[in-house]
Amino acid sequence: MREDSVTIDNGHLKLIGKACELIANSHTVVAFTGAGVSSESGISVFRGSGGIWQKFNPALYGNLPGLALVFILNPERIEAFVREAASAFAVAKPNSAHESIAKLEHAGFISGVITQNVDNLHREAGSLNIFEVHGNIFRARCLKCGAREDLPKRRLLENITTKRNSSLKRRELLRLLDKYTGRCACGGRRRPDIVMFGEPLPRGIFRRAMELAMKCDCIIAAGTSAIVYPAASIPEYAVRKGATLIEINPERTGLTPFARLWIPLRASVALGEIFKQLTGKANQRAGKARISAKA
Repeated sequence: MREDSVTIDNGHLKLIGKACELIANSHTVVAFTGAGVSSESGISVFRGSGGIWQKFNPALYGNLPGLALVFILNPERIEAFVREAASAFAVAKPNSAHESIAKLEHAGFISGVITQNVDNLHREAGSLNIFEVHGNIFRARCLKCGAREDLPKRRLLENITTKRNSSLKRRELLRLLDKYTGRCACGGRRRPDIVMFGEPLPRGIFRRAMELAMKCDCIIAAGTSAIVYPAASIPEYAVRKGATLIEINPERTGLTPFARLWIPLRASVALGEIFKQLTGKANQRAGKARISAKA
């Protein structure tokens, strides 16, 4: 079902109306997004029912030492994991939630988006001020000098659909990784610029995201379970600094007790209606202003 065909009942419309009032009366509004936003683009959540971590043990597949061990002992499982985890990223497109956040930013209602997602969909939707605290799978980072470079999305799809030579499984996998990320100008090998379990968040990006959250007076948390730290601490810190929290999630989370307003809807539905109502009110005010000027 398309997001724009969903009928929102009066109770949820009232909640969205209250959210619009909070946003309109705030000076600095920030969006904080999680996996629930991208799941509507076909990207499977890693946790929860049917998630990737139910098929692949995160103690092995969620960190580089574990992946290295599986690579040595069972490279076929690495191939299966990469196909499972990356195939959706390669073909995913922004949904109404990403697009509504971008439109809200362009309209001046929000100042930026802090995301835990690595899929690049906020950028594709048109958001400008983005803080990707867990990295971006379509960016490579040099293991030698630390330089970063954006990668074309089509390259990921080309690599996961390439037929493997089973007799050279390990060597072929390394070759395909090099083909995807490329070598750095310094000669160093590169890896996808994403944060795995046990790795620190990119310091500069996380610091700037925290600074934005600490100075905002309203934060919209959409589609996040709020259980992956330290990123999940961002909206909590914002609330402690006096920000109003609007939570958009079909289910209650650890953030719900901190929320001034909880909207139990999918992010695409709620954010689409928020944008519709906010821009509608803005257009009404502009129309009244024009009439008053002519009078």
